[in-house]
Amino acid sequence: MIAPSEVHFWRYFLELRAFCATVDQTSGGINDIRESPQALYDYVGLNFEGTYQLAAVRDALNEQVRSAFQSGHRTAATLCRSLITDLIREHVLFDQPLDPYYEILTRIRDAARQVDDAGEIDGDWKAAIKAARDGVELSNFPRSDLRSPHARDYNVAEAAKALRSAGYAIRLEPGFIAVEEAAQTLLVGEIERLAAAIGGINIAKRIFARITPAYDNAMGRYHLVPSISMMGGGSPQIPFGYILQLAVKHLEARAPIAMHDAHWARLTGLATAYAAVIDVQPYYPAVWGTMDAQGLLNYLREQALYDSMFRFPQLRASDVLKICRGAFSFYDSDQQNPGGWTLSQAFDIISYLVSPSHDVRGPVVVDERAVRRCLPHIPRAAISIILKEVLSHPAGGPNQHFSLPTDAPTPENKGKGADFYLKPLIRRPGNRYLIIDRSMCGWGYIEALLTALRPHVQDLDSKVGTAMERFIEAEFALRNVEAFGGDYDEVGHGECDLVVPTPDVLVFLELKKKSLTRLARAGVDAELLLALAGSMLDALAQAGWHELRIERAGSLDLVKDGTTRRVALDGRRIEKVAVGMMDFGSFQDRTVLKQFLEATLNVNFGSSDPAYDKKLKKINAALDEIRDQYNVAHSGNSEVRQPFFNCWFMSISQILILLDEVSDSATFKDALWSYRHMVTGTSDLYFEISNMRRIKAEISVQSQTPDY
Repeated sequence: MIAPSEVHFWRYFLELRAFCATVDQTSGGINDIRESPQALYDYVGLNFEGTYQLAAVRDALNEQVRSAFQSGHRTAATLCRSLITDLIREHVLFDQPLDPYYEILTRIRDAARQVDDAGEIDGDWKAAIKAARDGVELSNFPRSDLRSPHARDYNVAEAAKALRSAGYAIRLEPGFIAVEEAAQTLLVGEIERLAAAIGGINIAKRIFARITPAYDNAMGRYHLVPSISMMGGGSPQIPFGYILQLAVKHLEARAPIAMHDAHWARLTGLATAYAAVIDVQPYYPAVWGTMDAQGLLNYLREQALYDSMFRFPQLRASDVLKICRGAFSFYDSDQQNPGGWTLSQAFDIISYLVSPSHDVRGPVVVDERAVRRCLPHIPRAAISIILKEVLSHPAGGPNQHFSLPTDAPTPENKGKGADFYLKPLIRRPGNRYLIIDRSMCGWGYIEALLTALRPHVQDLDSKVGTAMERFIEAEFALRNVEAFGGDYDEVGHGECDLVVPTPDVLVFLELKKKSLTRLARAGVDAELLLALAGSMLDALAQAGWHELRIERAGSLDLVKDGTTRRVALDGRRIEKVAVGMMDFGSFQDRTVLKQFLEATLNVNFGSSDPAYDKKLKKINAALDEIRDQYNVAHSGNSEVRQPFFNCWFMSISQILILLDEVSDSATFKDALWSYRHMVTGTSDLYFEISNMRRIKAEISVQSQTPDY
């Protein structure tokens, strides 16, 4: 849907068959002379200078590969990588040979990518293939196992083969693999049939029992992360997020208990193979280098679908009510709302639902009578309306128009897609309510209150955004951390949400309420861009102006509610934090943030869909601001390394987690710095914080252990 403008992306299509045919028709010339050093030197055009070196011959052959292309070296390397993927897929699915094609493609790729030229390919493929084939014959080393370095390619192809063997047709084209559309309908239908046979509650029990070892008590969440390794390897993950979305759609079991184990094995097997063929699971750490804008869009789609299929949103139970109260602090909590309930009553019920008495892994059923017994001060009618109409899904249940991982609302069907996360409770017979998991349902309480009040409160979202600024400021104050904001007019007008002065760093925080829509979670690129622009991008653009202006003026006088407070630079460094009200999953990873900001430095976005055109102009305006800031900050610098390393994108929940170990401004900076350089490749900031805390705890224990 989205096509980056102002940048021309060349795509050079060379089918694998054509490449293999060219290889078959091209012979090398090394074998007959490999024992003669002088002949080898003559063959590659080297002059003898004292000693013969085989490495020099290899280098000369690599240079011949590079010289075969006049332009487009990086493009050629990317094409070779794509052809390697196609080769492995055909090898797995159709038993096509790997040799000598794999080694030749690898040599062309490795030689070509050393030249930073990403334009259109202009060159002689036959010459490149001949030089690469000579290099293969010269080395004559046994090929190492390909499964580790190409785990993703093998796993995707083997999953496709398994599905094909099960009767589901696979579509294989150059650079593309998928389950055929008609076969996908049958496959998803079978997955849903199995889910309905087992029953969603039973599925949830199995899943949460399986992932309980990954539960972090301090964070109140499961760390669902891919098995990432620089060496490759790994297996396809079970798409727990996707299976749970189907589970809440099919709560009642339809098959006898004796059949559940067999159904479960088949369900997880088909769902895992299906998810593997969709091919969004990472097996290696995310790229820390650079990517172009088209590569960025693909990357964002994959991240969104990975989060939706393999993970699920979570919120620590102890933070649920805290955030609810903070978000609606502007609202009279004793005011009666349509239906006869108040926010104060809703808060008390939420407090009961997230209490430690419900701290179990997996499903919990709450009886309305138990709520009434524990909260006798709330009228019975109010309890009933809050549970039934505010906090729970309609009688039909959630996700009734969801089947495919990419299902999302359309103009014709606004109810299509997954809607489970919008409310925490599912109605059950006899005035009972199901909490599928305490952590998994956490954000649903906030979403439910927003949904209930939005029709009755003008500019609700804007008021909630302002309230959350005050909430975060108060949370900092509780930890003896000075934090304040206000308007200023030094070297231009600006509105600063919060600045946290620490001894050697100024941290500017800009808060935005924009969250990921269901369309964005389903991987719709325009919606992803709009969500990121309305939260991360706008916030960092604002913080960027604060940075430039305080560096120019030396200080800013922040005026708020008639009070002026000065923040001075005083030689301190600056960190910029975009804060979203809710989690954005993988998009709050620092690697993803880096890729987004660097890839869009020279790109604007456009769309063929008029509905998005105006909205995308706002994105481009924010990008223009960041570019202007970049040009001013780095004027005259020929090379700029990691220009956005001082940028963060966090949620309110992540800020609260970070503040667990903070007692003053200095420890806030120390906590932030602990995770500044830590990148595990999991695209999960919660996991990285937890991992670093574990490491620090181990170091602390070791330092206190006597050395006898």
